[in-house]
Amino acid sequence: MIVKNRYSMRGQLRAVGTSRTVRQISRSALAIGVAGVLLAGLGGCAAVTNDEADAPTAEQTTEPTAAAPAGCSSELAVGYGDVVGLEDVTDNFGTYCHTTISPTAEAAVYDSTKTDLTTLAEFGFTEDDAVAALPVALRILTEEVLDSSRLDNYSVAPAEWFAANSDYLTTKWQPAYQKAIDGKAATLGVSGTSGIIVTDILPSPLARDGGARASSAVVRLDRIHVEEPDGGEPNLVFSFSTTSTFVATDAQIVALVLAADPSQIEDARRASNPELFDGADNSWLIMTGKTLLGFGLESNEQIIGSSSVFQLYTDQGLDVIA
Repeated sequence: MIVKNRYSMRGQLRAVGTSRTVRQISRSALAIGVAGVLLAGLGGCAAVTNDEADAPTAEQTTEPTAAAPAGCSSELAVGYGDVVGLEDVTDNFGTYCHTTISPTAEAAVYDSTKTDLTTLAEFGFTEDDAVAALPVALRILTEEVLDSSRLDNYSVAPAEWFAANSDYLTTKWQPAYQKAIDGKAATLGVSGTSGIIVTDILPSPLARDGGARASSAVVRLDRIHVEEPDGGEPNLVFSFSTTSTFVATDAQIVALVLAADPSQIEDARRASNPELFDGADNSWLIMTGKTLLGFGLESNEQIIGSSSVFQLYTDQGLDVIA
């Protein structure tokens, strides 16, 4: 069953610090799906696999020009794949490094071969619009979709998150998102109302060692094109594939597995997966996904919609599907 939600690893990852040793990660396991639909009317997107996230990218044609982020203070905040440290954040669980896109990431390099210039011209957009909106899309993706304050801290109210981040959206579309957040579900997460960020699917809390909560994040730009949904306005759409990995305790993994399939019994899982009960706490969660971010004709600085689908796996090879 796919869990609806309106709103990324290579085979072997480099360890970051001695407390973050990575072992080979196998696909399958806790396959929690999180799907989304753009409020601006854009269609959803298909799930991404680890193989897809590892696929080679086309030749880049424009070098990134963004300045390097200020960074984080921890020695663990050194490099996490395609993201880098942005700022230290302290919440009720401790301190972590909030991340953003690396200026040298492949996705940050505009690649004209991935841009459908025909659809851009058809709906009144230019290639300059695509170049200008790309860094904005990457910041929204890495700083909020994948690494918001609500990624694992659910004491942050959805309305509180929206109040702090509504400037990512055009003024025209802010009321639609606000209405969704204030609706019955009153959440940005698995209840499927707003379609903005990843939340309510990961253990709480994740790492609070001064480093990033994700031990690695891989971001790939797949395509830039324009589409006009029925009853909507033209969207300059940036399609991304992502893979994020997170350290998790054995207890957190077991809780996720049992929640994904309530018919399972803990004793049976203990017998079939004793490594989850050995106290070693060296387990990992892998989140693969595809995200679409849409810009309108009025602004290259704010989005008019978003859509995501994510799958969450453990590294034990468990055949558990939510």
